[in-house]
Amino acid sequence: MRTAACPGCGAAVADRDGPVHAYLFAAPGCWHLYGSLQDWKNSLVGDEGTDTAQQVVDSYAAQHASNPDRRNVQSVAVHLMSLCASLEHRTAGVRLRSLLGGWTQHDYPELVPRPVAFPITVRDVAAADGAHRVRVAASWARSTWMAWSDHHDEVRGWVAATGDL
Repeated sequence: MRTAACPGCGAAVADRDGPVHAYLFAAPGCWHLYGSLQDWKNSLVGDEGTDTAQQVVDSYAAQHASNPDRRNVQSVAVHLMSLCASLEHRTAGVRLRSLLGGWTQHDYPELVPRPVAFPITVRDVAAADGAHRVRVAASWARSTWMAWSDHHDEVRGWVAATGDL
């Protein structure tokens, strides 16, 4: 199988044709891997399952920040806010789902520089077996948040300004 590097997260993914997200800058093979996780995400139950599912959404969005489209800039910002709230404030995934809509009602600046590489990507989560996938997804969330460390203070400020936590 031929592979290509995803222009967003850098993962080596199948070099294939196919649909892509409207504004997240991802290779078709990367978007396909993310889509392959949907049944698994939908099977997660309880508070911990909702937390994991939200972190998967947040991690994928935050790793595909290379498109300057306003929708992408806003998406990256609110998903980094969600990772911050989840990881640093222990905000539950169900609460984050209700907050994200309000957070998208604001404009955010494009965060540059962007990370140049991510140690864990959707490829790692998709490759993990069922027994380990939740743990890999949690590591993905932490590593994605850490990759954006140059912007932590700015993102923390946005979270604090919401008054939601």
